[in-house]
Amino acid sequence: MAKNKKMPLVAICGRPNVGKSTLFNRLTGKSRAIVHDEEGITRDRFFGEARWEGYRFRLVDTGGIIENPDDNVTQQMQTQVDAALNEARVIVFVVDGQQAITRVDREVRDRLFKYGKPVLLAVNKLDNDKLVESNQYDFYELGLGDPFPMSSGHGLGIDPLRNAIISHLPEPAGLAEYKEGDEEETPVDTRIKVAIVGKPNVGKSSFINAILNEDRTIVDDKPGTTRDAIDIDFAWEGKEYVLIDTAGLRKKAGIKRKVEHYSVSRSLRAVRRADVCLVMIDATEGMSEQDKRIIGYARENGTAMVLVWTKWDLVEKKAQRFKDLGSELELKMAQIHFVPNLTISNVSRQRLFSVFEYIDRVYEQTRKRIPTADVNRFIENVKQKHKPPSIKGKFAKILYGTQAGIKPTTFVLFVNQKRLFHFSYMRFLENQMREKFGFEGVPIHLELREGKPRDGKTADEKPRNERPRHEKRGDGKPRK
Repeated sequence: MAKNKKMPLVAICGRPNVGKSTLFNRLTGKSRAIVHDEEGITRDRFFGEARWEGYRFRLVDTGGIIENPDDNVTQQMQTQVDAALNEARVIVFVVDGQQAITRVDREVRDRLFKYGKPVLLAVNKLDNDKLVESNQYDFYELGLGDPFPMSSGHGLGIDPLRNAIISHLPEPAGLAEYKEGDEEETPVDTRIKVAIVGKPNVGKSSFINAILNEDRTIVDDKPGTTRDAIDIDFAWEGKEYVLIDTAGLRKKAGIKRKVEHYSVSRSLRAVRRADVCLVMIDATEGMSEQDKRIIGYARENGTAMVLVWTKWDLVEKKAQRFKDLGSELELKMAQIHFVPNLTISNVSRQRLFSVFEYIDRVYEQTRKRIPTADVNRFIENVKQKHKPPSIKGKFAKILYGTQAGIKPTTFVLFVNQKRLFHFSYMRFLENQMREKFGFEGVPIHLELREGKPRDGKTADEKPRNERPRHEKRGDGKPRK
């Protein structure tokens, strides 16, 4: 939340592939950062929250420090590392305990001295006592005081490091609001979680940077620059959001490396945990099959959506192009007519902040609950308006309906026989429901159940001790 930014920041740094992300996951207690043997997996700053002995502090995982960055992405990675180290109150310098000290380790050490902040040397990958005894003392040579022998993968030696971290944090009296209290007093997270999804290179990270007016995420013309889902706190006009920058979702055939599977998995998980998805599509290209798959995934998971056409500054005949995109949308995905859409430009900043008006509007619809009485009045009106379908003289009948939940928005309809309800009639019901109740941008799930609940109650409201007809009596004989 907003005051999380006031919490002290602890930065984890080191050269590539020494176990920084594994340590980050261990200290936060969550498998948030991608861990892989390949170097350079972490690129952007990745934030989390850690707790120890009553203290709470922010933790940031950084990309590996490289001696001579020779391309745009690695140069931006080093800029991200510098930003994290400048902001940090404590720095954890991670080295590989199974390797000798390298020239890069020494250069990182010299670089850290310039920040004038406490530096804790974490000697990682010491998985057993023998390795600890034989290797830890070599690292005194770095001149950073007592090294902390540990194995972030096995959870060994972590507690002494935690104790050292909190010893450098502000006094508890100055951080009373950040000390853990009773769980009942923990405030509810009211931030609106917004997942920014789309194909590679449609401008997701550029949108984040334009909104924040800073280079918060790495941007490059090469697809696949963003590899993990990154949560970024943002406030606008008195409301708080979590912007989730995700890796580009590409076709399965285009996923060549294992790390890309992780990236796609994290992006899909971001869709599932988001309140609203901004589905970004390149306005110069139009809607592709992959865009349709992304929208379909969000719809299946019941996640609310706003469609954003990006790169609008590159479009010349804007009025005609917008009309063409509307026709294309109606032709290729008429089933998402309920999703609002707008055009933006990350370069000219055109309508950038209008996006939040759409997000707020759609988010309110995700929380909407329709009283059961209104649902059933609606059902009666629909039945009079449009006669239900029939199969061989047997008519479909809706006996009772109720809204079962939100996020995803789900309605349960109790019917005589599910087989009688053709998908076209279900789509008609959904369209009528939207015409009556709204639900802009929100997928509606209609669930059919056979039979009417007793006493007009839903299945969840039935007494637990109700026995089904086939249940045996106490004498062991079936009920008649």
